[in-house]
Amino acid sequence: MPSSPSSKPPPSVSFMDAVKQRYGSADDKDAEESLGLALAQDRKWEFVGALKTREKQSRHDRLALVVLRNCGINVAMHEPSAAAAASAGGGTNEVQEANMTRLEELDLSENTALSLTEVGKLVPHLPRLKTLQLCCIPNLLLVKGPTTVALSSAHLSKLVLNNTGFRSLAQLRALVEVPQLKELHLDSNKLISLDVVITPPPASPGTAEEMVANDSAVGAAAGEVVFPHVTTLSLSHNELSDWRAIGAAIVHVFPALTQLYLTDNKLEDLILPEALVARAAAGEALTAELEDGGVLQPYRYLHPLTLLCLKDNTTLCNTRTVDAVRILCPQLATFRITYSSLLPTWNETSSRMYVVAALPTITLLNRGTVRQKERLDSEMLYIQRGLLKRQLDQETCGDADNVDASAAVTPPPRITYPLVDVLQEKHKDVVLAIQRDGDTAMTTGSNYVMLSVTLFFVNGYAAAAAVVQPDGEADAEAAEHADGGEAEGADSPDFSDQAGQPATQLPQR
Repeated sequence: MPSSPSSKPPPSVSFMDAVKQRYGSADDKDAEESLGLALAQDRKWEFVGALKTREKQSRHDRLALVVLRNCGINVAMHEPSAAAAASAGGGTNEVQEANMTRLEELDLSENTALSLTEVGKLVPHLPRLKTLQLCCIPNLLLVKGPTTVALSSAHLSKLVLNNTGFRSLAQLRALVEVPQLKELHLDSNKLISLDVVITPPPASPGTAEEMVANDSAVGAAAGEVVFPHVTTLSLSHNELSDWRAIGAAIVHVFPALTQLYLTDNKLEDLILPEALVARAAAGEALTAELEDGGVLQPYRYLHPLTLLCLKDNTTLCNTRTVDAVRILCPQLATFRITYSSLLPTWNETSSRMYVVAALPTITLLNRGTVRQKERLDSEMLYIQRGLLKRQLDQETCGDADNVDASAAVTPPPRITYPLVDVLQEKHKDVVLAIQRDGDTAMTTGSNYVMLSVTLFFVNGYAAAAAVVQPDGEADAEAAEHADGGEAEGADSPDFSDQAGQPATQLPQR
């Protein structure tokens, strides 16, 4: 009985088929003629140099970046016929003939019929390949049967496996052999935890047994599962929540990690004991706590990080998480977080200033450079609000006996200022005024003197004249320099010197 047309296997589409379709080929005269005819018929779609660009791209040996997303690729290369193999001496294939020795970046994402084994056949013929993207291929890593190395490369340094069926680090380590790998992306894999050895998902008994057997053969010893040179790891767009569980895997598998992306997960607030935070703020070393058995030992993997991304974790709503990041990441230079969940009642400018002051080592916050002036303004605001909070806490404690217990409600997470004494000592030469309700960062509501500095140029040299303004005029000047909104990633508001305008504001109580 003849098989139905729907049961026929899909046609084989090789890597080179997709390359020729996407970039053309040197002998593709029909494509050039059709492209030229199309341009001649519809002048509004005429692109200057289109034919010349296609001609350059058709020289596959000169391509350095190739993007073949959703091209239907299902095989690495076509098997040559016996006659073709005999005429070619039996030693070359279509990928070798293309001589793509300059290719450094390859994107094969969304080719859902492509297997990791076929990718492994292709990579050896791309000797300079450094970046490989294999996103949105849900079954790429779900290998059945005995697991063997499917992808091996001595030059690959960046591997992107977003939405590829990743389940455990043991599974991945068994399938890929990339000794020079430095950057690994495992986004959008629905990870609840980062496991070294696999945890079988709910499935039929037979399927689960096969998966467990495969993992047992693959990563029998967790100590063998290691990527020694990986410095950048992305686990974004998953469902991770436990900081300790993440660290248990990272500390053994990624010993050289310095950049960690945890965007869009479900991380819990990272809250350390207040006594420990106070000791750290006072400059006390926490060496014993970081050693084995110490309270900070599960978070030791955060210590070498220079970049930490926590954006879009709506579960992070306590500012004590920022304090924990300061203590656990002493080398942090780049930090990303969502202000709206951390400080929902503050505007974006004030929220950014709080984070800048709370993390003294960062130089880049949410893609915006932290300049020296912004840090100074942020620390001054931090001190003002910290002193105000301390005063309000004392007043609240004095009136605690008069509060009706039945009217009490659960308060929102407290905004902490553990660095207020340290920063106050740092800026002890600057006179501060406690900020009152409704005041801005620059107008404290207290009496102060506005010092205006005007620069005059005489014979090419600058001379300065200082004038002390009355309180009324100072208030008017200060109002002009109140806080403004700041877009994420933008520089802090600039109150730089201008001729005839106040250059320095020194509030005085």
